Amino acid sequence: MEDIVELFEKYSELEKQYAEELKSLTARFKHPLLKALIEGIAEDSLKHSIMYKALATLYKGGLPLLTDQELEYIKIGVLKHIQMEAEMIEASKRLLEETDKPYAKLILSSILEDEKKHHTLLLDVYNKIAVKEKFGEEEYWDAVWKDSPWHGTPGG
Repeated sequence: MEDIVELFEKYSELEKQYAEELKSLTARFKHPLLKALIEGIAEDSLKHSIMYKALATLYKGGLPLLTDQELEYIKIGVLKHIQMEAEMIEASKRLLEETDKPYAKLILSSILEDEKKHHTLLLDVYNKIAVKEKFGEEEYWDAVWKDSPWHGTPGG
């Protein structure tokens, strides 16, 4: 398991370096559309760095369980952003259909694809994690009393 942790940590650092290199590249020119595209890729590399670091933590066994309060906060926030992403998908589609400029089409297509990915990912987070990934007081007492062969008494 340690090999995979080291690999995720290595990839996290590599993605961070890639992001820094791309940002330094865009500092050398002023074209706003090319700058936006390349800096967008740099931001994705930073995102990947964060994700690899999270995977390393997962494989080290360091993920805390969500409390009921955290879960509720996440559910509300994620639901809000699912709706926002859906609205931005429609806006991006409309703008893409209305433009005839090649650079605008390139950027709007990229935005639209990102919005679709974000929407899908948020739906997955909501349905697969935010709704299920918790250990509330009820689960705690079930583990201590109901699911224990000694029902909360010292066993031995």
